[in-house]
Amino acid sequence: MFLKPLPTSRRAQRGSAIMIALFVIVIMALLAAAMGRFLVDSGEKNTVEVRGVRALMAAQSGLEIALYRLYPNNSWTAQQCPASATTTTFALPGLVNCQAIVTCKQLNVSAAGATRTGYRFSSEGRCGDPGVNNGPNPDFAVSRTVEAEVFDGGMP
Repeated sequence: MFLKPLPTSRRAQRGSAIMIALFVIVIMALLAAAMGRFLVDSGEKNTVEVRGVRALMAAQSGLEIALYRLYPNNSWTAQQCPASATTTTFALPGLVNCQAIVTCKQLNVSAAGATRTGYRFSSEGRCGDPGVNNGPNPDFAVSRTVEAEVFDGGMP
């Protein structure tokens, strides 16, 4: 009626399954936390990339608006280059919360043995709100710059 004692090898292994299970649970929790952080970082990078493309489109649109104002309706006689920067805020669905800041500088260009009037445009497109950079979901402000030079007259 007496119970036989367990052999020493089995007695030493008592509770080892709990330690192995606990180790596996801790490793799985660390992997889950790392994957969660990876997904959050991936989402933020995607947001910055999309805003970067939108900022580039805003800069190009601002440049095209400025060129049209300088040479309206296929007229190759230039209007006045604005002395200060002009800001265009877009209300289009693809460029909401974006703006273009365009500067124009008049300069002399030597082309085909003659000196002509040229213009250097710099257009900076900005998307996002730079004032909302705190909290769990910060708002990323992104900007892109496009430059172009044009001149009056025919082909050199």
